[in-house]
This record gives sequence, C-alpha cells and structure tokens, in this order.
Amino acid sequence: MFAFNENKVYADFADDQYIVLNHVNGDYYSFDKASSMVLKALTEGCSTDAVIQGFCNRFGEDCGAAETVKSFVDRLVSLEIVVPCGNTTMDAVQYIAAIECDKMPELTCEIFTDVADLLQMDPIHEVDEKAGWPVKKPD
Repeated sequence: MFAFNENKVYADFADDQYIVLNHVNGDYYSFDKASSMVLKALTEGCSTDAVIQGFCNRFGEDCGAAETVKSFVDRLVSLEIVVPCGNTTMDAVQYIAAIECDKMPELTCEIFTDVADLLQMDPIHEVDEKAGWPVKKPD
C-alpha cells in the first residue's frame, strides 16, 4: 500500500484520471486511465501484489502483469509521487474491472517540465505587478 508523498506532491483525480503536481520541483505528471486506476488502487489500500493478481485474474497469468506493475510502482517511488505506508490485503478487482481494455495495458506516467518555472515563481516578489501571475517581472 502507498500514499501520495504529501511533502512533495498534490494529486487530483477527475474524469477517471490523475494529474499530480510536484510543488517542490514544478514538474507535473499525467496518467492515462489505466495507470490512474492502478495509482488509485495503490493509494486506496491495495498492495502491489493485489494489483498484479487482479490483472492476472482478468488477463491470465502470462499477461506480464508482474513486470509491468512492479516497473510502474518503482517509477512512482523513484519520482517521489508515492511512498510506502503499510501493508493491506484489500482486493484490487474493482479497480482492474474499471479499466477498459482487452489486454494487459501499458502503465505510463508522462512528465511535463514546461511550466516548472511558472509554478515555482514567488507570486509576491517575482510577478509583474501590472500583468499579474503568470507573467514574471522583467529582469
């Protein structure tokens, strides 16, 4: 089981998809629907093994779930989006059932850094007084 790393990220779940913002470095992360459901399962009480088992039950033992899910979880941890927070035996069936696909999906996390400088801008001291945020003061 995992929790969002509240010291570094904000997460929003809307329209079955997560958007996560790292408020320390300004990166933001976008997840497709399948990846969002796995992230939701992991942060709502399912273990990595439960998610893997859910995929294996749905797509067969040889679907590649173990490698795909473990790789995805490793990436979430390395990006400091989630942190381990305990063990649970909650079933992941409802989360896996919500994924609309007919084979084991790719689990992806897109990283966007193009607005990091804007997100990290000091809104009081670095913003142009007339234009307002997100316009930076001239140098």
